[in-house]
Formats: sequence, structure tokens, C-alpha cells
Amino acid sequence: MCAVAAIPFIAMGASALMSAQQSQAQGAASAEASLQNAQFANQAADDAVARGEFESDQQRLQTRAAIGSQRAGFAANGVDVNSGSAAEIQDDTAALGELDALTIRNNAAREAWGYRTQAQQNVLAARTAKSSAKAGMFGSLLTAGAQGAQAYGAMKG
Repeated sequence: MCAVAAIPFIAMGASALMSAQQSQAQGAASAEASLQNAQFANQAADDAVARGEFESDQQRLQTRAAIGSQRAGFAANGVDVNSGSAAEIQDDTAALGELDALTIRNNAAREAWGYRTQAQQNVLAARTAKSSAKAGMFGSLLTAGAQGAQAYGAMKG
């Protein structure tokens, strides 16, 4: 008779263990996904920086080409390219080209910062998922224990 009375308690214990295991598995999966997302965000940040460097270098090449075209145009018209308005125009073109290159690099750095911030948030989400999983696991076990004690008390009387 005692073995029959133990069946509900065994079932409660098994259910609690399964629930605790499921809670832990869900937390681990969520944490793993968050860490993977953090890795992707860091890779995107590195890519943004590399693209910014490449594009700013391309901007500098375009600026040099524009200055070369200006010099050729001035020289073809008999203008002294190293003095006066011609020199000022070339200086302005160089300054604006450099400003554009620096703006490109700055924008890439800001984009990378956003990705790195996202990566940090994903790492924090992974830690939270692990903590929540542990809390859920212990909560399942404690709830089962309390229900078992309540059922035992009801049986005794």
C-alpha cells in the first residue's frame, strides 16, 4: 500500500526534474544564441571599420584625380597652376576631399560603435539567460517540493 501512495510523489519529482531540465536547456540555448549574435555584431563592427578605411582611401584617390584634372585644365589654358586662384582652388579641393575622407572614416567608426554596443548587450543577455535558467530550475524543484509537502500533509490528514 505504501508503494502505491508513493506513485504521485514520484511523478511530482520526475515532473519537477523534467521541468528543471527544460528550464536549464532553454536558458543555455538562449545564452548560446545571444553569444553567437554578439560574435556576429563584433564581426560587423570590424567590417564597418575596414570598409571605412577602404572608402576613405578611395575618396583620397578621387580627390587626387580631381586635383590632377584641375591642374591639367589650368595648364592647358596657360594659367600658372602653382599660384593665385589656381593654387587656391587646388588647396580647397584637397581640403574638401580630406574632409570627405575623414567623414567617411568617422561614420564607419560610429557604425562600428553601434555594433560593438549591440555585442555587449548580447553578452549581457546571455548572462541573464543563464541566470534565469538557474532560477527557473531551482524554482521548479522548490515548487515540486512544496506541492509534495502539501500533498503529504493532505494524506496524513
